[in-house]
Amino acid sequence: MSRFLREANSFTKGLILFFRPGVYLGFLAKPFLFFSNTLQLTKWISKENKKNILNDFYRPFRNHADRIKLYEHVLEKENLANAEINYLEFGVFEATSFKWWMNANINAASKFYGFDTFEGLPEGWGTYGKGDMYARFPHLDDARHEMVKGLFQDTLFKFLDEHNIDDKRRVIHLDADLFSSTLFVLTTLARHLKKGDIIMFDEFNVPNHEFYAYKMFVDSYYMKFELLGAVNNFYQVAFIVV
Repeated sequence: MSRFLREANSFTKGLILFFRPGVYLGFLAKPFLFFSNTLQLTKWISKENKKNILNDFYRPFRNHADRIKLYEHVLEKENLANAEINYLEFGVFEATSFKWWMNANINAASKFYGFDTFEGLPEGWGTYGKGDMYARFPHLDDARHEMVKGLFQDTLFKFLDEHNIDDKRRVIHLDADLFSSTLFVLTTLARHLKKGDIIMFDEFNVPNHEFYAYKMFVDSYYMKFELLGAVNNFYQVAFIVV
C-alpha cells in the first residue's frame, strides 16, 4: 500500500509539472501566500503568551510612536540602561530609534552600529516603491556609533569579519521592512545569537515580510525566542533568545 501511494504521489507530481499550471495560474501565488501567512500569523498570535508582558492587543488603530513604550519596557525589564551592549540596527532611515537607544544606554563601552542603504528601499514593499524611504546619511555626536552604508547583502559579511560583536550582549533592531532583507540578516547573524540576546522587529505583523522571515528562520534554525512585549497589534515586537 505504501509503495502504491509513493508511486501515485510521484506520478501526480510529474503530471502537474508536465501541465505547468504556474504558467496559467501564477497570478494566484502572491494572494495565496498572503492568505497562508496571514493564517500562520493569526495562529501564532493566538498561541503566544500575552499575559504579564507589555501588550496592547487588540486595538483598532495604530500609533507608531508607541514603539517607544516597547523600547522603554525592554530597557527596564532587561536592565539595559547601564549594560555593556552591541546594538545593531538594520534599517536606520532618519535614525530616530537609533538615537533613542544611544541616549538610553549610558555605558561608555557599548557600541552602536547602523546599517542602511540611505538610498531608499532596494525593492518594492506594499504601497512603497523602490527608492522610497530615502534618508540623508546621519551624522551623530557620539563616538560609540558607526554607520554602515549599502545593501546588507554587500556589507554585513565584511562587517562581521572586521568587528567582534560577540564580546557583549547583542540588541538587534530589525527595521528593514522587507522579507529578503530581514531573512538575510537573521540567517547571517544566526551563529552569533546567544541566550539573552534581544531581537526587535518594527513591522512584524506584515504577513509576507518580517513575520514570514521570522517564521522561516525559527523553523529552519530551531531557534527559540520568548516574547517580551508587543505594541500596535504586534506591529512592533521584542523577543529574547532562550
